[in-house]
Amino acid sequence: MKKIIFTLFLLFIPNISIAEFVTLNCEGQIREITTDIKGKTSKTEAFYETLKFNIIENKVVWVTTETSHSFNRPFVYQSTKRAGYGFFRSSDDKKSFMFSDTAQTNSMADSKHFSKNVVEGIKSRFSSDTGKYFGGFYVSFYLKNGRQHSLVEFDFEANCSGVNNLLVALNQTTDSINVADDEIVPASSGTGFIITNSGHMVTNYHVVQGCHNVKALYNGKEYDTEVLAVDKINDLAVIKANLRPRKIYSISSEDGQLLEEVIVAGYPLGKKVSASIKATSGTITALSGLGDNYGEFQTDAALNSGNSGGPVIDEMGNVVGVAVSKIQEEGVESFNFGIKSSILRVFLKSNKINLIPPKKREMKKKELGKLITDATIYLDCFMTGKQLKKLIRDQANSQKAIYNNFN
Repeated sequence: MKKIIFTLFLLFIPNISIAEFVTLNCEGQIREITTDIKGKTSKTEAFYETLKFNIIENKVVWVTTETSHSFNRPFVYQSTKRAGYGFFRSSDDKKSFMFSDTAQTNSMADSKHFSKNVVEGIKSRFSSDTGKYFGGFYVSFYLKNGRQHSLVEFDFEANCSGVNNLLVALNQTTDSINVADDEIVPASSGTGFIITNSGHMVTNYHVVQGCHNVKALYNGKEYDTEVLAVDKINDLAVIKANLRPRKIYSISSEDGQLLEEVIVAGYPLGKKVSASIKATSGTITALSGLGDNYGEFQTDAALNSGNSGGPVIDEMGNVVGVAVSKIQEEGVESFNFGIKSSILRVFLKSNKINLIPPKKREMKKKELGKLITDATIYLDCFMTGKQLKKLIRDQANSQKAIYNNFN
């Protein structure tokens, strides 16, 4: 309720310039160290935090957050210190943002053993140069008798996507990118999947678009690829590398059905976060995409920009779709889309790609895991420095997963 009132208050301030919202999605790990009478224990968990910047006339006015580890840390940070809100300040070059807050006491009256917890040392920092977001805080738990029971320290580090959008909103330039115009560098990443024993792979058109060359990382080795055909309208591409795959995907002869369970495989944040493939499960939630595009479907399986081009498979291991995009709007849950297998089959058939027949039996999870590991590919898009700078400068809404050290 407090969040809604605060938002309405800002919207109805008279004579205020129109605000722009930029969202950064940060994913990484958080380390939790607990100290109590039994000693000290430590564990590491997955961590995410969404930073939503409210920008007016190239200046950040406030930032809201959503996180996996809250402990009633502030969800609104302002550039002026006010009771009830966190405080943030930015560096002179607007490339670093520091967040902090005073101690927060939270009642635990409903607990059988504890009376309260106190959250202190709330500090974090985001750098647009590196795309890194890191920080920490600690929580003290107190018993009903007032004695301290334990102290839990949290330290997190995450990589944020969407940084290029923030740079554009803040009127930052690409001049600070330390890459010569004629230098060829890995600029963005994506996912592909193998469909023939000859090394044919499927991915999105936007993954290979504008690349000087595309390299496939498979079984610890890099392979040069050739782009054989693209479908710009449906955002599809077929590429080929001289590799011998352990396994290949079959393409479903039927589109996925409403509420059908699916698995999305890919490299959501690039190998600079993790070289391991990631698989997430979900269901098909709608049989059309954005703007009633019936060549796509919608899923609630988690996607990030690096997932682009990855396979969406059913319980038999057949590809029912190609992960294509994630759209997120202020105050609305993210929309994740896939290109239907029927569209993919037409594209591949028109390019004379022979496919293996779809599987007819349900695969065990171990078998699905082996298929995903052995037939899903990490793709590196290499660009010249000139191409990269133009992409960042002119395409704030690009679907490419640009590496954080550039965006």
